[in-house]
Amino acid sequence: MTVALAKQDKEDPIASEIVDSLLGSSNLIRFIHCESVSEASALVENGKADAAWIFPENMQEKLDRFTDFINQRNAAVKIIERENNVLLLLSHEKLASALYPYCSYSLYRGFISNNIIRLDELPEEKLREYYELIEAEGENLFQFSYADSNESTAVQEQNYLLTPMRGLMSILIIFGGFAVALFYMHDEAQRKFDWVRPSQRIPYAVIYHLPAITDMAIAVLIALFLTGMQVSLGRELIAMALYVIIALGFCMAVRLLCKDIRLFGAVIMVLVIVMIAFCPVFFEIKMLPAVRYLLPPFYYLNAIHDVRFLYYMIAYAFGIFGLDYVLYRIKYR
Repeated sequence: MTVALAKQDKEDPIASEIVDSLLGSSNLIRFIHCESVSEASALVENGKADAAWIFPENMQEKLDRFTDFINQRNAAVKIIERENNVLLLLSHEKLASALYPYCSYSLYRGFISNNIIRLDELPEEKLREYYELIEAEGENLFQFSYADSNESTAVQEQNYLLTPMRGLMSILIIFGGFAVALFYMHDEAQRKFDWVRPSQRIPYAVIYHLPAITDMAIAVLIALFLTGMQVSLGRELIAMALYVIIALGFCMAVRLLCKDIRLFGAVIMVLVIVMIAFCPVFFEIKMLPAVRYLLPPFYYLNAIHDVRFLYYMIAYAFGIFGLDYVLYRIKYR
């Protein structure tokens, strides 16, 4: 994501400080410093930037007006965006964090002026010195922990823009399994498996599906470690190995239930949307818990920080392959 930064007054000290603090401050947002407001707007219009943040002249006065009466009309920064999406909404948090120290001081300054002394009776330098002496405690206000108390909470410190990626990549593995299942149905329709005895169809189908799902899983593990989203190596390997097994059984079960390749192709996208909605990818829906228990990503995403779900995955594997066995017996009886 690219954000263009521009100042209406190049000499404004506060606007300059904020722009300097933003440049190079994020690995996920690419900030570009523009020489003029028109240049920043043009970058958005031409699609070279996703948004432009315009800092007005007399920034301190704008901040004072905003903190005195918090209202959209008194907004201190103008934002120009090409569209309204989740990532751009999250980027506003980055802007809010950059503005917060200045808004905080403005609130402090206004309170002193309205309730204690007139500002002309106290030099600005002295007022700033008093403000800096206030070291508000808050760093240890919250203590994070998982259901498994032995699991490290270091993952909480990673950038929140990356947190949905594990869930999306786990669904990508399922999507890859569905793709292989489509190839299997196509080959089966062309009678390429007639030489395989019915009693050998299940192990043959497992061998057919497993390499592609395993390749996807390895790619996901590499991505997790490259982005620093991994937990302990042992937990990652065990959870992924179990996930490959239950994803394999799930894809085979859906294929057997659909029977027709056209129906299966239509069902794939529905299931992907259901998994995104009911598994803890972006958020967790508490309604219809039975639906979540049918979806492999639900177990994998919870197993990363709760060892109990590793055992649930083992039980799920027995259940889903038991269903596969029953469906195969019905199909080839």
